[in-house]
Amino acid sequence: MTPQDRALKKQLLVMKGEALRVKLRLEQERLLQPLRLAGSGFAMWREGWLGSTLDTLSKLLPADARLRRWMQGGARLWVVWRLLRRAWSR
Repeated sequence: MTPQDRALKKQLLVMKGEALRVKLRLEQERLLQPLRLAGSGFAMWREGWLGSTLDTLSKLLPADARLRRWMQGGARLWVVWRLLRRAWSR
């Protein structure tokens, strides 16, 4: 193998590494997109008065109370509803 062949092979390996890095970055972005949407949905829920009220009230109630579990479940349903509504509007 001549020095020119080695240099060419080295350049090809560097280009392949760059292509793989770009591919990995794009795949990470694609996988993280739903998590970003969910995170923004939780942020929207926290900003709303109903979500924060349910959260605060559920923290004030005793831990084993049935009402507390119901309110936490309602808060989760509220988050899911907001996420679905936001996804549907896109």
